[in-house]
Amino acid sequence: MDLQSLRTMIQWISLLLSNMYLGFFKTKQVYQGDLKSACVPFLNCHSCPSALFSCPIGTIQHFMTIQKIPYLLIGYLAAIGITVGSLACGWLCPFGLIQDLLHKIKSIKIRLPEKLTSLRYLVLIFLVILFPLMTQQTVFSKFCPMGTIEAAVPWVIWNPIIPVYGEPAVSIQTLGLLFVVKIIIALLFIGFAVFIKRPFCRLGCPLGAIFGFFNKHSFLQLDVNTQDCKDCNKCRECCPVDINISDDTGASTCVRCFSCLKCENVKVRLGKNNGESKK
Repeated sequence: MDLQSLRTMIQWISLLLSNMYLGFFKTKQVYQGDLKSACVPFLNCHSCPSALFSCPIGTIQHFMTIQKIPYLLIGYLAAIGITVGSLACGWLCPFGLIQDLLHKIKSIKIRLPEKLTSLRYLVLIFLVILFPLMTQQTVFSKFCPMGTIEAAVPWVIWNPIIPVYGEPAVSIQTLGLLFVVKIIIALLFIGFAVFIKRPFCRLGCPLGAIFGFFNKHSFLQLDVNTQDCKDCNKCRECCPVDINISDDTGASTCVRCFSCLKCENVKVRLGKNNGESKK
């Protein structure tokens, strides 16, 4: 099994292990057991019928709405970021897997301007932190495409019994504009993923923004032998986020998937960045 086949298998295992609660078939209720006090290191909606754990972004918003600082969660995310950077984005995130699979559909492929990737930091600052703090509403979760796929659609179909995070339960009888907007946003990112590599990861994912901040400083690093690099662009062709790793081994949008290791000039290194990448 090659490295990328292993990565895909681990992504599927991650999806299954984080969504193993089957009691919802009987109760039509969100799991609220002890495991829900822990967060997975990727987007997986707290309100998904089968979710065993909480989403770190949903948890951050919850703390903002009650105007408290999630010290433990901050330490947890920082520890992951300092150790492996965005590795969880490339190897564990279910929505990353969905986008990777969609992009394999034959179609015209479009390259996203690098400047647009800064938008996810605005999403983090405003939708995850400031707006929930000011409005006491989990604003990002209301529009998160992963939440729509995993939670909103299933609960609407099954007519939920209990509210989540203090919000009123949504059923087929109470659908409104918010649900329509959620569906449109989800469909847009799903559609864009066919033509653009991981559009949500690069444009809208606040967790990716957090982990990406650590990529230049994490213990896990990538090195490029710049003396032998011929700028063939093969690393960019196989990269799920369209990066030429020889330009910046610590790129904030890198998901540490290691697809670029197909090039013999790219290596994984543990320790401080020694500056071999091009400036």
